[in-house]
Amino acid sequence: MTANMKRWIPAAGAIVAGLVTAAHGQGGLRERLERADGTVQFSFAARADVCGWGRSINIGNSTYISMGNTGYSNDHRAECRRGPVVVRLVRAAGTLVDIDVEIAPEGRAEGVTDIGLVSAPAAAAYLLDLAGRAEGRPAREAILPAVLADSAAVSAGLLRLAQNRELARAIRQSALSWLGREMETADAAEARRVSAAVVAIAADAAEPTPIRQSAVSVLARTEQADLAALTRMATGEDRWLRQSALQALSNSGDPRARDFLRAQLADPNLPENLRVTVIRGIGREYATPRDAELLRTRYASLTSIESQRAILSVLGDLGGTTNLQWVLGVAADPNTAPDVRSHAAEAAQKAGATTAQLYKLYETAPDRRTKEAAVNALFRVGDREATDRLVQIVRAETDMNVRRSVINRLSRSEDPRVRDMLKEMVER
Repeated sequence: MTANMKRWIPAAGAIVAGLVTAAHGQGGLRERLERADGTVQFSFAARADVCGWGRSINIGNSTYISMGNTGYSNDHRAECRRGPVVVRLVRAAGTLVDIDVEIAPEGRAEGVTDIGLVSAPAAAAYLLDLAGRAEGRPAREAILPAVLADSAAVSAGLLRLAQNRELARAIRQSALSWLGREMETADAAEARRVSAAVVAIAADAAEPTPIRQSAVSVLARTEQADLAALTRMATGEDRWLRQSALQALSNSGDPRARDFLRAQLADPNLPENLRVTVIRGIGREYATPRDAELLRTRYASLTSIESQRAILSVLGDLGGTTNLQWVLGVAADPNTAPDVRSHAAEAAQKAGATTAQLYKLYETAPDRRTKEAAVNALFRVGDREATDRLVQIVRAETDMNVRRSVINRLSRSEDPRVRDMLKEMVER
């Protein structure tokens, strides 16, 4: 807003003009908006779940958009205003250079041609058509106001954009993202139709990888999408699609997706790189104690170091007494491969191992790698007791490589006890 902003109150004539525009449909609206240079403004009714503060827009309870960037916020401000969507198209030398979107703005800048209130469905149709014709950033910017329009069926237009290989990647990905949101509120038949089209994009090997990835992500996060199609992708022959589908299912909290991942873990024929993806997926934010128990139980049957390390990492991140004690057991087991044992020591620190527990790992370590892992864990703890133990290691360690490494790292400490110890060693 500038100092020259005026109170924005649509006149009765503007409302009448908008109704006439609605009657003529998108064609008439396009002619009125594109026949002159400069800034042209029009407005239309917003969806019931849309409110805002000028260029800051809320959709529903979780989506917050500001200056064209989407984020997530639980900030429900009292002054969030219901009102029309106002769109300004800025043209220079016949070329669209900018699209500005606001909700119920308090004023209008000087020099803006205001054609008033128009039909929301006609506005949405025009904006989606514009997204397919414009160049550069304005094409992508045209999508947002279209999906804010009240009573507008935008799925078909978004799908046309998503399927159009002539368009820039960012436009297609934006259209796919908004399609996922539209599926959430669509009826069952429409959701199936859109979901099938998105599945086709994901499965098309001729599509660019980022487009396919966006399609897979939409299927994973949208409750009305065809989850069965995603699980079929995760067991198919297309290696890239299989990996991407498993990663997408890993991010889903849908109980069906969780059960599918658990079943995949038990498949003896699952390639190891996919097994690692499944393990990490099981251990993400939707992990339950049942999942942790499943991973601990499956660990003994795994022969791949990568899979074993993945389980240790997951259990370390999950934490809890049971997981910690189990990880400490792996770290202390002399029959465990050194690479895995050292990884277990790091996982134990993440799981909440005490300084005493980590020092015991160091004392009983059968090889240098496990010692170094325990030392690294003590440095990460970094409290007074850990520092005391590290000083103790310097004084007693017989492996000169380990001792030298600890001294080098302690030399950066500001702790006076450490400085006194190092000075004493130098003076000997």
